[in-house]
Amino acid sequence: MERPGSSNGPRGLRIASNMTFPWSFEWDVDLFESYDLVDCGDSPVAVGNLERTHEMVQAEIAKILDAGAMPLIVGGDHSVCVPGTRALSEHLGSDRKMGYVHLDAHLDAGEDIGGDYQTNCSGLVRAADLPNVSPENVVAIGARGTINVPDWWEAVKRREINVVTMSDVRRGGFEKTIAEALDQAWDGVDGVYVSFDCDVIDSAYAPGTTGPEPGGFTGPEIIRIGQMIGERGPSAVDNVELAPLYDPSNITARLVWEVLSQMLFANAKHNLR
Repeated sequence: MERPGSSNGPRGLRIASNMTFPWSFEWDVDLFESYDLVDCGDSPVAVGNLERTHEMVQAEIAKILDAGAMPLIVGGDHSVCVPGTRALSEHLGSDRKMGYVHLDAHLDAGEDIGGDYQTNCSGLVRAADLPNVSPENVVAIGARGTINVPDWWEAVKRREINVVTMSDVRRGGFEKTIAEALDQAWDGVDGVYVSFDCDVIDSAYAPGTTGPEPGGFTGPEIIRIGQMIGERGPSAVDNVELAPLYDPSNITARLVWEVLSQMLFANAKHNLR
């Protein structure tokens, strides 16, 4: 079972981002000059009402997309990708295709949890259910461990969702396997939503998460994945399950911000100039 604590994720990531400068000598890019970065603050929530909370979160994300900006959404638990993907799907419209990348140790392919269809264990299948999302453009990367239950595997097989496990990555080679997976998500689409769960990272590098799993991506590997995503150009990105409570050293939040900032640097270099 996952641990509580992700409600402090946004604050932890804000603190980590304030420990860095916006310019990178490796990219010769300044994030403020490239993006006019704005912290939109915390989304309103309806305590005890998940569906209403998701409606409000979706509306906030829709405003950002409609303004022509790229939302970087920070959770919170992994259910935030449900309103996030819905917002991008509706923004693109029914005549434009959307891809979805799910970076997570866990498939999160629960059809429902006790009759609830919008849980933190449902994001992958809810994204695949969207009307302008085709299964060939849905890719789950990093699955491992013993929390991925049989029902989840049956759900992804039934929907023909692409799953790249950590075993696949180690057998096929890191750079080649990740590149092929990302190319599949971007193939023929008009926008891609990327959902980045902290537990896709090996727990030795990222202890500050609600569902730590050994055997995941190393620090340099997840940073490179961020760069590879940025090179292709995401339309919306979320980070979830950051729980600073379990990491007094704050290395998890610092690593997560490095991944996201490298994604932004790469996107600016390859797509905004």
